[in-house]
Amino acid sequence: MRASVLIFLRLGPCGAYALAAAFLASMVLLAYYPASEFSWWLYMTILPVMREPEFILLAVPGVGLWSAAVILVLAALLGTLLAIRPDRYPRTRFIHAHVALIATALGMVRAAIAQAGVAGLSLPQVLRGDWSFLPPAYSPLGSALFVLVLAACVCCHFAIIRRIRVR
Repeated sequence: MRASVLIFLRLGPCGAYALAAAFLASMVLLAYYPASEFSWWLYMTILPVMREPEFILLAVPGVGLWSAAVILVLAALLGTLLAIRPDRYPRTRFIHAHVALIATALGMVRAAIAQAGVAGLSLPQVLRGDWSFLPPAYSPLGSALFVLVLAACVCCHFAIIRRIRVR
């Protein structure tokens, strides 16, 4: 039972990468089927969680939609391998989990700021003031994903500390 729970916790980063790949798929579905309710529902559900990390990834020169999708799917598959065999590559698992944690945290922080453009990014929030009429976006999916990825990071830290103590 304990091993199954630990494998589930270690699969948290895989969920983040798979959700990011699903966001790219929802963008493609929305482009091909703009009248589909499912396409809009999928896009609007994942948008507050993965908007900023995806747009940062797509802003890298040479990374297009399909190459980003391949990168994210490969990262999810690598995470599955790392979750099943955790003692084999602890440093890779550590980096894999923490990149997912940074991406989900970035998505949650940016989702809380309602703005239309990027002109206000240079000023701190206190100086800009909150001029929006919309409430900050809250995503239960993003919160659950963040907690799951954070638990995977804690598992990585415990594994590394345990490995140091054994030496």
